[in-house]
Amino acid sequence: MNRERVFVRGMIACLILVLAGCSAPVKSPRETPVVRVVRDNAASVVNIRTESLVDLKEHPAWGQYGERLDRFFKQYFGEDYSEGTVKLKSLGSGVIVDRSGLIVTNAHVVHRATTIYAVLRDGTVAEAKVIKVNTLDDLALIRVQTARELKSVRFADVKTLMVGETVVAIGNPLGLENSVTTGVISGIDRAFKNPECDYACSGLLQTDASINPGNSGGALLNMDGELVGVNLAVVLGAQNIGFAIPVNKVLQMLEGQKKNLEAQK
Repeated sequence: MNRERVFVRGMIACLILVLAGCSAPVKSPRETPVVRVVRDNAASVVNIRTESLVDLKEHPAWGQYGERLDRFFKQYFGEDYSEGTVKLKSLGSGVIVDRSGLIVTNAHVVHRATTIYAVLRDGTVAEAKVIKVNTLDDLALIRVQTARELKSVRFADVKTLMVGETVVAIGNPLGLENSVTTGVISGIDRAFKNPECDYACSGLLQTDASINPGNSGGALLNMDGELVGVNLAVVLGAQNIGFAIPVNKVLQMLEGQKKNLEAQK
């Protein structure tokens, strides 16, 4: 009799486990690691829009051809041109590195910009101010003021990076906000001269994730959802050769900024 009771209780326990397993939701195969990385980190990537006011009258040839140039530029630039000055607009990306509104981007994205705007994932537009610039590594820190805390990224340990591991690039190529591409780490400690700048960057990560104009300053993430680098540029005329500034340089810049703030107290 005792054996029968034990058997019945065992059968009931097994049935409960089976029913519990059947009621558990089954994850769709569509929900890949890449999907999860994007879902968890897209809000940490911002669209950066800049405006630069260029005084064409400072050019030596302006005095001789100023009147004709004035007519030409009025026709070409329209409302962005006024009395020898033209307002140039550009696009880039940035990564929120502190919930208070601190954003890292490329130095060349905000270079000579008179006005900088950061567009958050929810469409909020906030004016940003440059906090620190490191032209040697093509990095810049900007800050926005918001009424709420922002979602910041987590940082990867650059020492653990592996050539061949999968990475996800999130940015705003051609102004297409939060566009996603995937690839692998193709190489470590590369050097590259950015054609938009007058300096060369070294110690870069190479990736075959597609990077286009507007991606500059965006996030390069590993499958743990950690920031491994800040997207920099792609080699024009080459196939799938892009570069990112490794996260350790971002951390060095943040540490330097922290020390400066402490010294000012």
